[in-house]
Amino acid sequence: VPIVNTERQRREREGEKKYNTKSGPRLSADDVLKRAKLHEYQNTYAAAMSEFGLKRGIVGSTARHIATSTHYKQQMQQLEENIAYLQKEVEKTKEGKSTIFAIFGKGDLAKARKELTKLQAQITKLEAEKTTLKQKHESDIAKLRNGYQMEIDAAIRRAEIAERKAAEKEAVIEKQKNRIEELDRKANPQRYRLSSGAELIGHRFLGNNPYTVTLKIWTKVKEIEHTAVTYLSDSDKRLHAFSNGELTEHEFVNACFSVAEQVSEIQANLLNAAIELATGGSAQPHVGTGGGGSTSELPWRDKDNDKNNNIKTTYGKKRR
Repeated sequence: VPIVNTERQRREREGEKKYNTKSGPRLSADDVLKRAKLHEYQNTYAAAMSEFGLKRGIVGSTARHIATSTHYKQQMQQLEENIAYLQKEVEKTKEGKSTIFAIFGKGDLAKARKELTKLQAQITKLEAEKTTLKQKHESDIAKLRNGYQMEIDAAIRRAEIAERKAAEKEAVIEKQKNRIEELDRKANPQRYRLSSGAELIGHRFLGNNPYTVTLKIWTKVKEIEHTAVTYLSDSDKRLHAFSNGELTEHEFVNACFSVAEQVSEIQANLLNAAIELATGGSAQPHVGTGGGGSTSELPWRDKDNDKNNNIKTTYGKKRR
């Protein structure tokens, strides 16, 4: 960028607006890139290059840039037209050869042969130019194609690397999730077992009622399996706490099903008998059918946020 000492030129539309400029030399391209200068550069360059056949572009021209392929096509078409014209001239010369010999004699025939040779030389030259132009066009197209292919290959490699890194990152995250759950199970074992002591096989949300959610569970004690069903309102806090990961699967089942509802009737009676023996009092057996939307009477503490260990079910999320 040129270093200038002149004051900044003010455009007419800027009026008398003042500018805070530093005194002394400054960097400015105004003197070399203004419109008048650019116009002058075009004129002087064209004059200097005129001996090589370069012509000055038309001032104020509205011509538009054409694609390289279109330029080659136009040149090929022009060469083909020139070759066709010269071939017609050769044929005319050949046809008039006998007439020239008969009327004008050998001298005129020699002249005709000379003209024919000249035309054939021009045709050969044009054919060579056509071949060269075609080869150059094919070479340029090949370079463009190779360049694009290199960019495509590079983009594919970048995508593969990013995908591999993402997979590695997901694997690390999954490993950390499993580790967190393992540590949580050790630190808070009560969050991962049913109050009845039964094994929780799984749970499922049934039905498409937008206001009522049907919850079905499967449990097992030794080899005996048991199912129970309850109904929850869509606005039930326990349901939303589970879907947000605040409750583990076992805590959610404990909150929605009483101890007796988590096992079969026989197992519930045995459980009540055990409680009676342990407490020395008379236990009130409670055998649920699963249809009453019962809730556990056992206290359950505030639940920690555990949403990272959930997987999706038909409603909200489910603990692994």
